[in-house]
Amino acid sequence: MFNEKTLKRPLSPAQSELMEKMLGEVRSSERKAVSFRMEDVLVMTPFLDPCGLFMFMEDDFAMFDVSGKKTFTELRIAAEDAALKKAGVRTRVTLSKIYDIFAKLSGVSPEGRERLMERECELIEHFCFPRQCGKALYREAKSSRKRVIIFSESIYPRDVVTEILQRCGYSTYDGLVVVSETDNSDARSWYAPVLEKAGTAPGKLLHCGHDVAYDIELAIMNGSKALMVAPAAGLMERSGRIAGYIREKLLYDFDSPEYLTLQCLLGLYGAYGFDVPQNKTPLSDVCGDMRLLGFIALGGLSRCGEDFRLTPRQALIADALRSDEKALDGLEDFDMMFSEHFGEFLDRFGSNGCGLPMEFLEECCSASDRELFRPYLSGDALKKWGSKVKEPELIPYSTRKHEKNALYKLADKMFPPGTRVRNITEGILSKGRKK
Repeated sequence: MFNEKTLKRPLSPAQSELMEKMLGEVRSSERKAVSFRMEDVLVMTPFLDPCGLFMFMEDDFAMFDVSGKKTFTELRIAAEDAALKKAGVRTRVTLSKIYDIFAKLSGVSPEGRERLMERECELIEHFCFPRQCGKALYREAKSSRKRVIIFSESIYPRDVVTEILQRCGYSTYDGLVVVSETDNSDARSWYAPVLEKAGTAPGKLLHCGHDVAYDIELAIMNGSKALMVAPAAGLMERSGRIAGYIREKLLYDFDSPEYLTLQCLLGLYGAYGFDVPQNKTPLSDVCGDMRLLGFIALGGLSRCGEDFRLTPRQALIADALRSDEKALDGLEDFDMMFSEHFGEFLDRFGSNGCGLPMEFLEECCSASDRELFRPYLSGDALKKWGSKVKEPELIPYSTRKHEKNALYKLADKMFPPGTRVRNITEGILSKGRKK
């Protein structure tokens, strides 16, 4: 279980204000029960994309010596997509159904199917950790003597869900609803059983979730009150241009195993800076916080190998960061979190791309963020740095993965993204996509 040590970064004033408002809603005497979505509200994983988990299973899959060119990750993603297409609604998809399809796609034996499915359950139990914002709300609900109901839209079976909750410190709730177990389960089917277990009128229930349509609007339309607790990863991606810059630089390769360490660096960065929701700070890519800069930039450099070389300006920026106490706090927090979550798990994946946050600072650092370096860099150095800064090309934040196929690779070579002719090409290519 994740070791809940105190991080050196305090909440920003905006985060503290929001947290107090949310706690006030939970403790309100008008509420008799509080319900929580498990995924991304009470529990998180350190992966920027859930598919990162699958990359840890390639060696397990290789043990079965199944002939074929596709990796476990490719087959596992394809199996879940097929299961979703067959079910029509995501809450009807279960791990067992996914592995039924996986076995057909891969040719793995029934025994292999069971072993791989058990291994995935072991890994998700290992990597899940409590979201501290959600845990604070949960504790407030318990201390205020509210009935606490948890619902999960997880693909994993009830015993795995309960184990995750136990490991994350959620063991005294009054009811658990696993949506895939409900009759004719769809994305709205959690509300009725949650309300039944709450044992109260709709107006006395407060729901904490992150899906606007199926958490917030559904609860409100049925007479309950709702709190929006946005996923940390999404908040991180929208907080500035660093993640978009990295995605653009790597484009289709970003999701490959060789960049898994970089993906996890960004995943931890989201958990570090945006566990308690925080809006983007205007004209800043790190919410004006040197601790966030130390975490993402110095943390990334700490994972780069001995052969990695900084440019002269990057070396100046790195030295300036190492001269700042808050930036060093961020680096120390990164070291603690990375060790707690991954230990040596990621060593075999290498460190490709972990220097990209520092590259972003050199090439694209905003004027307000450069001002954070004024105590450590001369006016001339800041002026020369600013004269080289440019606006980055960005990949907009999206929960959909970019499909890596021959048509898009060819389009990238012939028609650079963002050009007028490429926009026309995109329109043509999109007509051939599956809906």
